[in-house]
Amino acid sequence: MAELKSQRIKSLSTRYLGFYKNSVLVVLVGLLCFLLYMMVSSLINGRRISWFGFLYLPFAIYLWIRMNRNVYRVEFDEDHLYVIQKGQDILIPLENIKEVDIKTIGGVYEVELYSAEQLGKRFYFKPSLLYPFNYKKKDDLVNILRRNINRAQTRKQHFQANALHS
Repeated sequence: MAELKSQRIKSLSTRYLGFYKNSVLVVLVGLLCFLLYMMVSSLINGRRISWFGFLYLPFAIYLWIRMNRNVYRVEFDEDHLYVIQKGQDILIPLENIKEVDIKTIGGVYEVELYSAEQLGKRFYFKPSLLYPFNYKKKDDLVNILRRNINRAQTRKQHFQANALHS
């Protein structure tokens, strides 16, 4: 008896996502501490300094935290997109995905949904730490996801004859 076998689940996100989110933040905070130390030491030595340039780095750290709090591990198959979280995984049907676009030069992709899920209307994933250098391989995988989304949206949904529709 031949069983219908769905296509294997493919991972879109890098396995080093935790390292990416934490290490860059540690580097930025370390740079902020170093600049603060240099500014205080120049004040002690009696040199004039400008605090205006120093204010850019806390703003960059804020933007980094704000952007990367919605970056998740993502996997997909022919019918669903899986968002992997610590507590539970979220299953999103491909029909609910409006578009998948790249948002940054570093390779962070945005997934926009038609109707909001637990994560909201949009969330992000990062396919690779070395994205600019291996973009062809990762873009091909995202194109497979886009093809599956288009295929899922053209499929007609079949409801049971006695199903209640709202």
